[in-house]
Amino acid sequence: MDINSGDTLVFAVDNMTKRWRISKVDSNVVKILEEDGTYRQMPYTYLIEMYERGYIKIETPFIAL
Repeated sequence: MDINSGDTLVFAVDNMTKRWRISKVDSNVVKILEEDGTYRQMPYTYLIEMYERGYIKIETPFIAL
């Protein structure tokens, strides 16, 4: 799984869907801004596990050249 600053993670479990914007990937810690503006940090390994289980989808911003 490859995530970068500016990517959006769509976290969906049951009836709950949240969008997290990646602020920074710092070695094993990912810094996240939630929809309501709150800030959190999460270990990269947790995100990998959620991605493998199908709870997270990655949206990379489109960059026109």
